[in-house]
Amino acid sequence: MEVIPSANVGLKINEWHMYINRFDVRNAEKVKAEVEQMIDVMEENQDLLIYYQLIEFRHRMMLDYLFPADPSKKINKGDYLKKIEGKGKKLSGMMEYYTYFFKGMYDFSVGEYIRAIQSYKKAEKKLSRVLDEIEKAEFYFKMAEVFYHMKQTHVSMYYVQQAYDIYKKHDTYKIHRIKCHFVIAGNYDDLRTHDRALSHMKKALFLLDSMEDHSPLRAKALLNMGNSYNQMGSLLSAVPYYHKAIKAAKISGAKEITQAYYDLALIHFRNNEKIEGRGFFGKAMEQAEEFNDSLFQDLLNVLKALFIETGSRQKVMNALEALRTGQGYPYFEELALIAAEFYTMDKRMEDSIYFYNEMVCAQRQIQRGDFLYEV
Repeated sequence: MEVIPSANVGLKINEWHMYINRFDVRNAEKVKAEVEQMIDVMEENQDLLIYYQLIEFRHRMMLDYLFPADPSKKINKGDYLKKIEGKGKKLSGMMEYYTYFFKGMYDFSVGEYIRAIQSYKKAEKKLSRVLDEIEKAEFYFKMAEVFYHMKQTHVSMYYVQQAYDIYKKHDTYKIHRIKCHFVIAGNYDDLRTHDRALSHMKKALFLLDSMEDHSPLRAKALLNMGNSYNQMGSLLSAVPYYHKAIKAAKISGAKEITQAYYDLALIHFRNNEKIEGRGFFGKAMEQAEEFNDSLFQDLLNVLKALFIETGSRQKVMNALEALRTGQGYPYFEELALIAAEFYTMDKRMEDSIYFYNEMVCAQRQIQRGDFLYEV
């Protein structure tokens, strides 16, 4: 049976909580049952289970209010709400924290990065209610992760440092430390300090070597090593790591295989090695379809328009349009630059200037910060 992401379960618990607040017993009971079925096949997440327990407690309080064992002791709604508050503001604050935290996780999982940040920011206001430092580290990491994807590099580094400082004090949280190294390395690559990025990827691989059952993370680590060398312009070092990532991904069934094939296709296309490029392009598209990965299908459509078809400006722009999203703009920026360089090499300077301008527009969209705040 397929494992359900915890973010999806968190969103369903939010729905359950909504019906509880409305005293809608029928729907609350229905969604409660759905949540419990989902938890049985959910990926492991201790924070989610805590959230479930908090809402399950609120569910029982609602039933005790609506259907008291002794009808003569039934209280009015105002007294009920006071009783809930009387259970402690900390409890209410914790539920509010988890509501926004899991809403942010879900938004992130579907590529709605701006909404994810907005939800996480609301959760952050209740973070003082969270006493366990590992739970705080998980929050800091999620913030670092979404800001990394939004190219808000220094903000991402601020949060990932806090997460890493907590995790490194606990030997049992190696996987979390590895994920922190991934984000740190990605940020250093964005800052063009690739030597520091490689240092963190080597630390991640060292930790992986000390563990068992780590194939999906190994594929990602090897892919990231390839990316760092690729961004340094060291293709002789990058290409072997992409092939190692593919091998690891085949063993574990990791979705990173799609990106490894995509990156190899792009490398060969940019070197005018069309036969090799087409071969990896086909494998990348096959994997993108198998994993139902719409983002990489969109990215591959851009490569198809630019390198396989006529390379007309309009066809390339039509393919790029799908990337005008919070999730897509960083890729839009990169591919617009690649298109500009392609047309420069082809001495089509008007088209080249056009795509340089598109790249700058994408950078502005990425760098805008006003939309992240409510003031």
